[in-house]
Amino acid sequence: MANRVFIKTSIIVALFAVTFALVGCDQKADLYVAPDGNDAWSGKLSAPNAAKTDGPLASLARARDVVREIRRSGNVTKPITVDIRGGFYTLAEPFKLSPEDSGAKDVPVIYTAHRDETPVFSGGKRITGWKKGNGSLWQAEIPEVKAGKWYFHQLFVNGERRTRARMPNEGYLRTVGPLEKYGKDRKDPSFSKNEAIRKGFKFREGDLKSSWRNLGDANVFLYHSWTTSMHWFDRIDEGQGAAHFVNRSGWPIAYWEADQRYHVENIREALDSPGEWYLDRTTGLLEYSPLPGEDLNKLEVVAPVLSQLLLVEGDWANGKFVRDVILHGLSFRHADWDFADKTKTVDGQSFVFLPGAVHVRGAERVVLDSCEIANAGTYAIALEDGCKSNIIRKCHIHDLGGGGIRIGEFVRQKTAAKTSNTTGMAVPELSLDGTGTRDTGHNVVDNCFIHDGGHVFAAGVGVIIGHSAYNEITHNEICDFYYSSVSVGWVWGFGASAAHHNLVAYNHLHHIGWGMLSDMGGVYTLGPSPGTVVAHNYIHHVNSYSYGGWGLYTDEGSSEIVLEDNIVHDTKDGCFHQHYGRANILRNNILAFSRETQIRRSREDVTNSMIVVRNIVYCDNDNMLSRVWKNGDYLVNSNLYWTTCKSEPFFDGRDWEEWRATSGQDKDSLIADPLFADPVKRDFRLKSGSPAGKIGFRPIELSGIGLYGDSVWVALPGKVKRPEFNLPLTAKPKLTSFAEDFETTPKREKTANADTLGENVDATIRVVDDVAASGKHSLRFVDAPGLSAAHNPMLQYKPRLIKGVACVSFDIRPGPGAILSHEWRDAANPYKTGPSLCVEANGDVKADGKKLTSVPQEKWSHIEISCGLGEQSSCSWDLAVTPAGGEPQKFEKLAVRSRDFKRLQWLGFVSGATNTVTFHLDNIKLGVVAEEK
Repeated sequence: MANRVFIKTSIIVALFAVTFALVGCDQKADLYVAPDGNDAWSGKLSAPNAAKTDGPLASLARARDVVREIRRSGNVTKPITVDIRGGFYTLAEPFKLSPEDSGAKDVPVIYTAHRDETPVFSGGKRITGWKKGNGSLWQAEIPEVKAGKWYFHQLFVNGERRTRARMPNEGYLRTVGPLEKYGKDRKDPSFSKNEAIRKGFKFREGDLKSSWRNLGDANVFLYHSWTTSMHWFDRIDEGQGAAHFVNRSGWPIAYWEADQRYHVENIREALDSPGEWYLDRTTGLLEYSPLPGEDLNKLEVVAPVLSQLLLVEGDWANGKFVRDVILHGLSFRHADWDFADKTKTVDGQSFVFLPGAVHVRGAERVVLDSCEIANAGTYAIALEDGCKSNIIRKCHIHDLGGGGIRIGEFVRQKTAAKTSNTTGMAVPELSLDGTGTRDTGHNVVDNCFIHDGGHVFAAGVGVIIGHSAYNEITHNEICDFYYSSVSVGWVWGFGASAAHHNLVAYNHLHHIGWGMLSDMGGVYTLGPSPGTVVAHNYIHHVNSYSYGGWGLYTDEGSSEIVLEDNIVHDTKDGCFHQHYGRANILRNNILAFSRETQIRRSREDVTNSMIVVRNIVYCDNDNMLSRVWKNGDYLVNSNLYWTTCKSEPFFDGRDWEEWRATSGQDKDSLIADPLFADPVKRDFRLKSGSPAGKIGFRPIELSGIGLYGDSVWVALPGKVKRPEFNLPLTAKPKLTSFAEDFETTPKREKTANADTLGENVDATIRVVDDVAASGKHSLRFVDAPGLSAAHNPMLQYKPRLIKGVACVSFDIRPGPGAILSHEWRDAANPYKTGPSLCVEANGDVKADGKKLTSVPQEKWSHIEISCGLGEQSSCSWDLAVTPAGGEPQKFEKLAVRSRDFKRLQWLGFVSGATNTVTFHLDNIKLGVVAEEK
């Protein structure tokens, strides 16, 4: 594998060997550029002469034009080198390279930093003239803004991003719901044809104000699942509690969450915290609240003027490419984001429609080496429209509004169904083999430090490959994004894909998600991708907001991908997740310490084949494999499993013996301690005597992963200061028994052993001390009108009982009009239901819609349920109801809802009313009775 990584890189770099030799020596350059230069001079001197009549040039643009003149002379036999002195260069417009600026294969054109100096090319303007304003604020008047010639959305102080005035200062506000109700079935006209559900929301009183200054400049950021959307206000109706947008979101409001998260930026009234700023378009006044210790007269404050800094513009349609150009040691900073048309949607997976601050089209053998791209508002770099055999090497890419690098085209494929094999290409000029004129491929991103992204467009990705093949993403360190580190492919399903034979290897990918977005991966893939290899990556600390914090993630249709020799640890939801796909191979990986499950397979209604072999799966809970492992469309074997918890490990809800007996899998696998050197400190080297050799496992070395080169460069990631990264606690081993009397739980708290869902300010499930069946405490359910679903609020336990006769008992005190539904389920998809009963609003106790007995209101009654599981399942259950002050009433052999219900993995108590009612539960118990049913 190591040889594979460097094959392509070595071939391309060989073309420029002489170039890099020139860059590293003191050989005289052909041209010089310096901050004290003059574009009227020759550029042949490195510094102005004594008479100030000649010297270096002042701009890259003039140097480029002189290089054109040299090349037009026709007598070029060696590389042309432009030496650029360190300093601050203000770009009046993006630096552009076109086909006439090309070098040749062995004689490239080189734009290089002077030895040990850093030229900074800024798309911004320094802000000066600061004066003391009201309170702690500082102010600067900007005439160009007042005149309508300039407006900016970002501000940088000493190279660091500052925050546009926002509310709340941290965290989120919450919507009340969409402007109009709709059905979540996408075929429902209320979903597909109702613009109102995407162009505003209902808000809580006091959260938004119609009186805000310059309301049209404010931005609302809505958090969906794996995307955010940005909006401009059309109006705010405080009387109706309704906010209306100019532009629509991709997802309907409240689709993913009833009280959806959002925040508002660029509000003068929100300028209340150190580090925040606000720009008034009408007055041209910039206000800034400095951080402690800042003196703005001693700091460099820069606001961006340009949204792009470097444009490499070939003409792929006519076969005219920019070729053989190298940019070395240059820093490009201060690029804004902007949308001229505020009616357009600003929402989408990975925000791939964003441009790059460095945008490359129609380029071949163009190299960015040892460059910096920072303080950008969108993606740092974009390669598209016929970009082939380009190299991005040893670049420091950071402080980004969006993502790091995007490669290829990103138009969605047109397909009738995700299972179709015959979808047409969305971009007609692209070919499947990567040889077409417009195809982008054979590019290398190597030894780059890419971090600190998603500040504006949170779904930006570290490196993303769309419709593009034969690219290599190697030896990079990518971290501190709110979505995925690396993403490959752009086809949802099994349709024809131009993304194949890509290599993602030897990368260090970590600290992503940060609990902000969902459905992400350290490495995320989409669609068929034959020949693609994901290998020798070190992935850790992946945390999603809700579901989907995965290490390796083969999403919809991912096929023919090899994932091997990776180390993945400390993820929220799983080290590996396959949504659905074909013939993927998960081999020789270490998968450890996911907080939920270790390996997940999500669907069986479509093809979902995979091979899972020679992996070490290690955890501190009991959940090895989860979701759906029923149809046998997979091979799982020769793996080594171990858990440090006291519970035995489970595989799709089955213990080791049942899993192997019923699935036919893991016949050569072992449950044994792999003897890691120090798993608590995440040292996964194998000690002598490890049983890993028995499954054919090859040790994985970390020494070749991540950045390489000089010590200063390699040490750079260690200087990043980040806040504490908080993953949730490891999921507890599933309960096999419990007894809750709530006596040790403080009042107004939730119960510790169960999840409480669907609460809001009015609807709650909390411990109280004013009434109890025994002792002093009980659990009170309070229902309310207007909830997002009739089954809210809900209490759910997640036990794991797979054999014997299970017994659940509890005391209930129904209030007038209260409705309680109680149900047992397994964890299948779709789930199977066992015992199910309802206590109606009038106290009737029903099963399968039939009244069995009744219990009095506002008095304690006792209910006991028993049901056989596993081999003792009889498709029936028994019920005993003891009304307050009465004798037990027994009902035997009641039919379960699903005849093949055999496992208890979900236990729910649901308040089914739609008005304000209460009921209490106490002494909830679960256990297995000794006698057989």
